[in-house]
Amino acid sequence: MTMLRNLSDHERSFITAIANRIDPGVGDRLLSDMEVARARPTLADGSIIRFELDGYDHPTRGGQDLFPVEGSMLDQDGSKVDVLLFNDSNDRLYELEFVRWDLGDLICPDWTTLTYVPNPPEVWRPES
Repeated sequence: MTMLRNLSDHERSFITAIANRIDPGVGDRLLSDMEVARARPTLADGSIIRFELDGYDHPTRGGQDLFPVEGSMLDQDGSKVDVLLFNDSNDRLYELEFVRWDLGDLICPDWTTLTYVPNPPEVWRPES
């Protein structure tokens, strides 16, 4: 299992930027969660990072939801990468995901190319 680590400066900046672009109450909770969060990459290329919050256990049921702002940037080889931030069913910081649109693993996201996309399109979900 991958070791817990502190959030990187890039991750902290991204979470802060999302918090500043959403409802203030939700944004304040997100910033509070960030202050007690530790990161655990779950894939070898680091494209999914789960957050563990000191003193809090994420629910095992209820799924996750995408915050209403996402990022877009380039990978080291120029491939487009979307950056998604998720909360758990209790609206607590849960996961950061990098979606690389070209074949291959995430290489090294170029954070200098980051732009923000407010209100990204809804993801299609099958009927329950």
